[in-house]
Amino acid sequence: MRMERLIAIVMLLMERDTVSAGELADKLEVSRRTIFRDIDTLSAAGLPIVVTRGSAGGVGLMKTYKVDRKLFTPKDVRQLIAGLQSYGQLLEQREYAPILAKLESMTEGKEGPNARTRDEYVTVDLEPNRGNRALRTLLKVIETAWSEKRYLLFHYTDKNGTESLRKAEPYKAVYKESHWYLQAFCVDRQEYRIFKLARMSDVRLSNETFTPRDFTPLPMDGSDWMTQDLVPVLIRIDPSIKDQIVERFGEDHLLARDENGYLAKYPIADREEGYQVLLRFGAKCEIVEPESVRQNFKNYLCKILEKYRCGNR
Repeated sequence: MRMERLIAIVMLLMERDTVSAGELADKLEVSRRTIFRDIDTLSAAGLPIVVTRGSAGGVGLMKTYKVDRKLFTPKDVRQLIAGLQSYGQLLEQREYAPILAKLESMTEGKEGPNARTRDEYVTVDLEPNRGNRALRTLLKVIETAWSEKRYLLFHYTDKNGTESLRKAEPYKAVYKESHWYLQAFCVDRQEYRIFKLARMSDVRLSNETFTPRDFTPLPMDGSDWMTQDLVPVLIRIDPSIKDQIVERFGEDHLLARDENGYLAKYPIADREEGYQVLLRFGAKCEIVEPESVRQNFKNYLCKILEKYRCGNR
């Protein structure tokens, strides 16, 4: 961590004539005292650092020491910053501050003060919802397990409600369709598995380490386990939820338009988890065909309604 901070300070000094200790402390999220210790370390290592006093003073490098770096264009760097800020926002890790400072130093003063703001026309907001802040902790545990090559131990509840204790080698966390998944090698099942993070509980690190396998990321592009046993269902939808169909499947799944709304193709599993998907649309969605799925969905609704009939508590 200290080495990253020292490199960040050097890069900032190479791009600016002078930088105040207060600004360095703010950018790197450390105290001014820590910055002064870092400056002493860099000076002792032979870096030609110049310290000037006064309101316009600060820390700088001898001009003859500075070099011109053109590995990335300013626009390239701003795009890298946007991605790293989103990732740091999700995990809330202070370790990213030196990396961001190094990247920001490569754009300052090159295209004017408004250049960065002008180019940020896309923002990825990965801030977890209030009810899902525990996701940060879980992702940090997974990241630690991966970096230290330690087994993950956790309880897992499958789609049928069956709970089991798992031991797994973590390899990849995937954000897919508003849900987080873990791709890992399950020691208990002796095969690669995809675990939904929301179904994992009591997650902890094992003291036992593993030797990484030759892992190939598991497919999650629509040709995998996520689409098994799906039935192409024709539904009639209200225009107000048209966007949800388009975002999930594309406009080609909107088949026709009439006075009652749209006819759309919406693949679901012909069982409870599939019916729950359509229940999100409430009365704005109706299954047209196949008749077997329509009847099964109706029976499912009747079971729910039975719990709310008069006389039932």
